[in-house]
Amino acid sequence: LTNGDTVSLQLLYEQVLTYGRTFEDKLNVMYFSTCALAFSSRLPESIEKGLDILSQLGIDLRGCGSSVEDCVQETKDLLSAHTDDELLNTRRMTDPTMIMAMKFLGKLMVGMAQIMPKSVPYVAQRIIQISLDHGMSPVSPVGFVHLGSYTAKLGDISGGYNYVKLARSLLDKLGSRENAGGVICFGAQVMAYVEPLQATLEYHDEGCAAAISSGDVIQAAINKLFGNLSSFYAGVNLQTVREKGDEVISFMREKKIVIFMIQTQQVQYSVLKLIGIDKEPKCVSAEEENILATNNSVKTTHYFQKLYISFIFRFYDDTKDYAEKYLACIGRSTWAELYLSLSFQVFYIGLTSFWAARKSRNDGEQWYERGNKSKLALKKWAETSRWTFENKWYLLEAEESFCNSNFDDAKMYYEKAISSAKDHKFVHEEALACELAAYFYLEMEEVNKAAEYCLLAHERYHTWGAIGKCASLFKFFDGTLNERVASSPAIANEVQSDLASHQNTEDRKRRAGDKSSGNPEH
Repeated sequence: LTNGDTVSLQLLYEQVLTYGRTFEDKLNVMYFSTCALAFSSRLPESIEKGLDILSQLGIDLRGCGSSVEDCVQETKDLLSAHTDDELLNTRRMTDPTMIMAMKFLGKLMVGMAQIMPKSVPYVAQRIIQISLDHGMSPVSPVGFVHLGSYTAKLGDISGGYNYVKLARSLLDKLGSRENAGGVICFGAQVMAYVEPLQATLEYHDEGCAAAISSGDVIQAAINKLFGNLSSFYAGVNLQTVREKGDEVISFMREKKIVIFMIQTQQVQYSVLKLIGIDKEPKCVSAEEENILATNNSVKTTHYFQKLYISFIFRFYDDTKDYAEKYLACIGRSTWAELYLSLSFQVFYIGLTSFWAARKSRNDGEQWYERGNKSKLALKKWAETSRWTFENKWYLLEAEESFCNSNFDDAKMYYEKAISSAKDHKFVHEEALACELAAYFYLEMEEVNKAAEYCLLAHERYHTWGAIGKCASLFKFFDGTLNERVASSPAIANEVQSDLASHQNTEDRKRRAGDKSSGNPEH
């Protein structure tokens, strides 16, 4: 399974089923068989098989009737009678059947998170219940870290963060690294809502190393997927993100982890487009085409990345179209856990919504409400991490003020967004705030100010490595803005001089980068 050889595993599975004397004798190979189905992107079969086996072990997960909110509250009530110290010093699980059942429950969560996210809290609840009744097993921290994620997703970031820390402490107390990769991975996603985002990037490297050392290729892949996304969202230099993305895709292709490979490819397309390479990922097999067409998690990633790149390059109709497709995917299946990606998706939906509210004649009010909802979410997240979310909240405040013709407030919030992004080392979002401020000042017919902010945006995008975006801004300078500054030769000469300097630098860097990477010039 570690090498992705699911065919050989299936042959061994059939032999064990033939010659195994008891159900218990066959449990281990049944476990690896369900893992192999998930590994092969056959998630519905893997989940159904896992549920059947658990039912035979006396654990029935079908037909859970309570809502996600009620399930999470019930689990928290269950734990309220125990202190953290009592939980950390709970006896160890010794019943071999229950130990095996816990392993099935732990793996079931991974597949369900992708196609049945609202069912996952019930699995976490059962893991915690069994841990309290039969003792802690290596899977127990998995239940606690997911409870932390659900708690945070429902709005209690601090409470969720505490459960995550408890899960990590329990992991250390048990001394087992069998599930460390998953616990570290999902914990890091919640920690990013409390700790500075840049400081959490190393957690996924730690989680990946732990998963690989225990032979858990799936959790290694998830850590690589989230680590790559987090680096992109943190504003790490795009060439570094590109190289890391290539490594992640290569790893997943080698291990035949197709779903996560396709998701990473969608992000890599955005990275390449920003750098200046228009290379859209191609599906090379019927399996990949089917996943992209039917897997809601993959479709969500695909439509969001399309939305993102359309927004960044200012293609209004495409941005609005992909936003509606993304929202339709989210409406069909909302993640139960709190992922870092959610905050950035909410951020760009907010920016898109306020842009659409200003331009739309028929549905402007609906877009405005969406933008306001996004703004309030970012404002709440900024309460637990000003470092990561304050600049985003301020930028949405600026865009909302622009919509409402509160121009003085808009100017104030654009300045705050730029300053906060700079102070907290988000160079890409400093660039974005400068660019949107430029459009605002252009609309106010303050052409000098618009030119100033466009140049600042160009500089910051260049620092990030977004040479393709710089070229797009250059076209804007050469077109719309240049027409507006033509009446002032001094400003026009300054703009052209700065642009020429930037463009020469970009050309040299692009040629150097192409030579070092062995790629042809684009």
